[in-house]
Amino acid sequence: MGDARDPRRGYLEPTSVAAALDEALGDIDALETTERECLVAWLSGFRHHWPDSFDAILGRKGELALECLETRPVDPNRYLKLRRIAIENLAVLV
Repeated sequence: MGDARDPRRGYLEPTSVAAALDEALGDIDALETTERECLVAWLSGFRHHWPDSFDAILGRKGELALECLETRPVDPNRYLKLRRIAIENLAVLV
């Protein structure tokens, strides 16, 4: 959560991303509201802009995560801001 990151730093390693999602979904109710909002915005932006990469990295687990997370209330303005930040960060990694 926060500003977009320096594009020269970071990487998107598929195994680590999938493992992180598995861990987060292991006990989704333990996630704080902010963590859930960030995750749903990131997943949504990833799936919308890079559907092939989303499917290759997260597949059905990613879809199930979005379905579960989207059933919980989110502030629409906060969601939009977080999604834009996620897209900007992902754009240099995917």
